[in-house]
Amino acid sequence: MLQNPDVAAAGMSPVRHYLLHGWREGREPGPAFDTGYYLEQQPGAASANMAPLLHYLQVGKAQGATPKLQWGSAPWWWSLASSSTHSEADHARLARLSTAGWPVIIIPVFNAATAVEACLESVRAYTPSGCRVLVINDASTEAAIVPLLKKYKTVPGFEVFTHAHNKGYTHTVNEGIALAGQADVILLNSDTCVSAGWVQRLRWAACSHPRVATVTPFSNNAGAFSVPAPGVNPLPQGTSLAECARAIAQASGHYLPAVPTGNGFCMYIRRSCLDDIGCFDEQAFPRGYGEENDFCMRAGAQAWLHLIDDSTYIAHQRSASFGTAKEALLQAGRAVVDARYPHYTEQVRQAFAAPALQQARSRVGTVLRQFAGSHAQIRPRVLYVISTRTGGTPQTNQDLMQALAPEVEALVLHCNGQRITLEHFADGVYTEINNHILAEPVRALPHKSEEYDAVVANWLMQWSIELVHIRHIAWHSLGLLEVTAHLGIPSIFSFHDFYTLCPTVKLLDDRQQFCAARCTAGQGHCQHELWPENSFNHLKHGQIHAWQSAFELALSLCNAFITTTGFARNLLVQRYPALANKLFRVIPHGRDFAALQQLAVCTGDDEPLRLVVPGSLSKAKGGRLIQALAEKMPPESLQIHLLGDLAPGLRMPAHVICHGKYRREEFSRKIAEIRPHLGAVLSIWPETWCHTLTELWACGIPVVGMNTGAVGERITSSGAGWLLRHANVAELSHLLTLASQPGEWQQKADAVRCWQQYDGRLSNTRQMAEQYLDVYQQVSSSETATTHHVFNKNKVCQN
Repeated sequence: MLQNPDVAAAGMSPVRHYLLHGWREGREPGPAFDTGYYLEQQPGAASANMAPLLHYLQVGKAQGATPKLQWGSAPWWWSLASSSTHSEADHARLARLSTAGWPVIIIPVFNAATAVEACLESVRAYTPSGCRVLVINDASTEAAIVPLLKKYKTVPGFEVFTHAHNKGYTHTVNEGIALAGQADVILLNSDTCVSAGWVQRLRWAACSHPRVATVTPFSNNAGAFSVPAPGVNPLPQGTSLAECARAIAQASGHYLPAVPTGNGFCMYIRRSCLDDIGCFDEQAFPRGYGEENDFCMRAGAQAWLHLIDDSTYIAHQRSASFGTAKEALLQAGRAVVDARYPHYTEQVRQAFAAPALQQARSRVGTVLRQFAGSHAQIRPRVLYVISTRTGGTPQTNQDLMQALAPEVEALVLHCNGQRITLEHFADGVYTEINNHILAEPVRALPHKSEEYDAVVANWLMQWSIELVHIRHIAWHSLGLLEVTAHLGIPSIFSFHDFYTLCPTVKLLDDRQQFCAARCTAGQGHCQHELWPENSFNHLKHGQIHAWQSAFELALSLCNAFITTTGFARNLLVQRYPALANKLFRVIPHGRDFAALQQLAVCTGDDEPLRLVVPGSLSKAKGGRLIQALAEKMPPESLQIHLLGDLAPGLRMPAHVICHGKYRREEFSRKIAEIRPHLGAVLSIWPETWCHTLTELWACGIPVVGMNTGAVGERITSSGAGWLLRHANVAELSHLLTLASQPGEWQQKADAVRCWQQYDGRLSNTRQMAEQYLDVYQQVSSSETATTHHVFNKNKVCQN
């Protein structure tokens, strides 16, 4: 009902409204039924004068029709997928994370230059920019170490320290812990290689309980912490560490098995535990081997917990620094541990034989077998946040996801204010993988929900999301942007309208005048969109200030912004100047057309001028102007064709031809049947793109448009139409008279053909996808200290 406030205001049952009116108005009954897809299977249902859903239940189902498009083949991980349920623990976990800060990474170095270089490059590539990385050279004797570490002194976030004399591993680690101040730390051996999201996942696991002391990841080669089996595990043939680590993260069961000890090859340590029990024992374990076991046993005695993060996988060479001295060091350290903790061996044996750990280890084995056996491409996951399920924004978003499919695995987050759904998208199919009903719905102000934030934070980590792209945020919690910032997941915000500036969306005031997001004079009632009528009691000169303050703060947490025209960008920056300090790209919407056609008919003296007005026609879309034009011009001289819905409250003269709703793929056929001379796009608000303008030009139709926003920009740039300066019927009549002159019409028709040859042909979804991938890559790189390509645009499908 939040998405259909008019139905709520009418006091009618949603089911009754859909059966009587909603289906005629193009409304969907729910996410499990796709009207357009059903009508493609059952074209006779369109003329049956009954709701398509009712037709399916009474007729189509028995004939084998399906309510929505189904998968051709499931993704490789589908059999491992499982949904999670929300609990109060999610709130507490997110609260702990929001105050935890970023850990400091401590990398002790002693010789093994080749391994050290690989380790540092991986850390540079995959570590969030908020982390300090302390590289401590414990007087290495290899000549190659000093010039190697010198290169990292200028890398942002890296700090290099060098001992004049060897002080031993344990002293070096304690030195790093002291240098870290009050931050949590991650101890990382210099013979490891990390992968995307490693810090974020370890930190999330560390916040799972207030008494977590350490978290250790799985590895290919870390003794009992190895997977699928203890010991050394080569990667599946033909795979890479990055692919295997991403596959494990994406299909993890998130068991977080508890063990009595962590492993120092990579171990996250909470500062609160260090403050409680102190650092490592340098005297008993001067060169390492056993120091982390002693530390963990001391912590366990004080009721601290040690976990394995089964979603994180890190490669390890083991003892590259100590070479042949390893065995002696291991035996000496173990002797101390056994003497201090007689039950250590039995506790370890029981813990590593426990069902939770065995299940986690077995799952990793299954993941690697299924991934390698499927020969699937493991792609980074991007979460696309949408509001409405119909209209230009979700359709364009689908175009983008489809074009990015070879490079990005797309998940979609939808919320209607109370029900949150997470869907997987592939091959035109949306498949729900999780949902949650909020106890209290998201409200227009403050536009936040702590419950929403906790649920979505859990989903982001459960499904290993690497980037969040917000396409529209109506009915979602603005806290989503705080969540992504806390989790270290880059976020991009797209502006497809002016919702972030004002809930009127189109920036039309109480007199239907453009206000540019600054309240005009007077105390009238501005009509907001999307939210129930009673959501605002004093928007103009009142609640608008709280709205804009909330969005200004939320947007400040984003990493980058995208819109479709310079006009929209300038207007947004004008109101929120801080947006100009971050990456803010203008990327036009790309479209793929089977053919660019010439369907316009040249004007002549022997027939009335045929004007087609596509899209849902409302007051904001120029409905009053079209109505006035129809009342002024006789049908003998002007024939008006409305291709789309007519908003309630608009009444057209009988001679105006209303063709009703159409599907996007039907547009050119409808135009061919109408045989128009001209098209009209007369929105009185500055649209941020206008797909109908693109569609008209793709059919070869010159267009009369308002000189504002994207329509004004695009017609000015292309010359493929005429611009109306004011929403005035006399001026519009004059323009139509001018346009009806064959020479004038031909000039604009030639400009349309020119647009088709260049923009129409080149501005397709492939080209759009490449521009988006550039932004994704820049944002991902800015979150680390590298230019490592998480998103590789070379893999985008070629037309």
